[in-house]
Amino acid sequence: MITRQETRQLPRHEAGTELNHFLFIASDWRTAMIWPGGIAMYIDSLMWGLTSLGDRMKVLAIVGADEEQPARLLETYGPLAIPFHMVQDTKPNNWLGRKCVSLLEILRCLSPNWRRVLERTSFFEASTASIAKLQRLLSDENPTVAVFVHFNAKLYPLALALLERQIPYGIIAHGLEVRRPRRNRKNDLVIRGLMLNGASWIAANSHYTKSLLEMWSIPSDRVKVIYPPMSEEAMRESAALERMCRDDDDLRLLTVCRLVKGKGIDIVLRALDTLAVRGIPFRYIIGGEGPERKPLEALAGELGLGDKVHFQGSVVGDEKWCLFRNADVFVMPSRLDSTIPWQESFGIAFVEAAAFGVPAVGSRSGGIPDAVVDGETGILVPEESPVDLADALTFLYRKPETRKEMGRAARERARGQFSPKAIAARFREEVSKGVRQ
Repeated sequence: MITRQETRQLPRHEAGTELNHFLFIASDWRTAMIWPGGIAMYIDSLMWGLTSLGDRMKVLAIVGADEEQPARLLETYGPLAIPFHMVQDTKPNNWLGRKCVSLLEILRCLSPNWRRVLERTSFFEASTASIAKLQRLLSDENPTVAVFVHFNAKLYPLALALLERQIPYGIIAHGLEVRRPRRNRKNDLVIRGLMLNGASWIAANSHYTKSLLEMWSIPSDRVKVIYPPMSEEAMRESAALERMCRDDDDLRLLTVCRLVKGKGIDIVLRALDTLAVRGIPFRYIIGGEGPERKPLEALAGELGLGDKVHFQGSVVGDEKWCLFRNADVFVMPSRLDSTIPWQESFGIAFVEAAAFGVPAVGSRSGGIPDAVVDGETGILVPEESPVDLADALTFLYRKPETRKEMGRAARERARGQFSPKAIAARFREEVSKGVRQ
């Protein structure tokens, strides 16, 4: 089986620090330009931090052969992004033909000799052409390290090329995409195992994500927990806190996220119904759009919370930072959404709120315990529990000094440990360790 091989050492700067030339391989970069989600923000902030430390980088942005519009959009990134047209191999339509090609895929991954033979056949003509194009690009760019910014098994031919050329590569793991399926096709398991075990290192965004990688029997010293960084904009905007003057003692609650089932906003609304019964004054602002907006608005109406809950819609830039500045508590009790499947693997919004001195209440789901330190920077509650959530919010309302102390601790932790430079420094340190093992 093709596995991780001995690789060349990273070059040293004359001052003694290591400088790297990263090649980030992004299969969803075109989506990130249109709708920048958490992963896109992670990569942008990480790259900013690495650049500030002196490293060089390029983004190999994967686009389909017929996707001309995304390719044109990528040109606006200038020399940073390299549009890379990649065509997937097609399989026969009949069952027997597909089974045969799946078997050949296994042989291609397990044996370098078989790989050389198979890549001369028509079965793998498309991906072989992509490999040849990558080889030319590697010769031109000469990167020291390649990074798959998201685990995508469809890119396994590129991993084969990197292994063949002995260029170390890493994978940034964001959550459920790296879990080992209980039932899956044999060729898919082999391909996924090849990519993960061939990596010099894997950067898990939380201890929860690291636990998913343990199912692949990857040596623990090759899996590094590296948290997502805040954006430089969040760092800049949170440098000075200027809260609005208030003429009430309402508990001001805030959620900023995509409005999907997994974020648990319906749980917040049911908890607020309990707060209303307890006579606790509050205002709740929900920033974001998504498919759950109308059902959530209907639920707020059913619970009689209409005048206390405001759906702000999509919030970006100054509007977003203004919401963080004037919130008392950030709340987002995310849950496992088995219909997708999806689970909060970290939750950078918790850290952004923390940078503004806002403590958080979240669930113990997924990677949230890495983003919120229970009892120190906020409170964690069980999943699917409006009662426990209501109790946590009641406590923070009735203990304003404790709430403020949590906010101070949250701010210190966020700005000290989650800046782009701090995360980039840890990232490059772990990369250096990984490629030398």
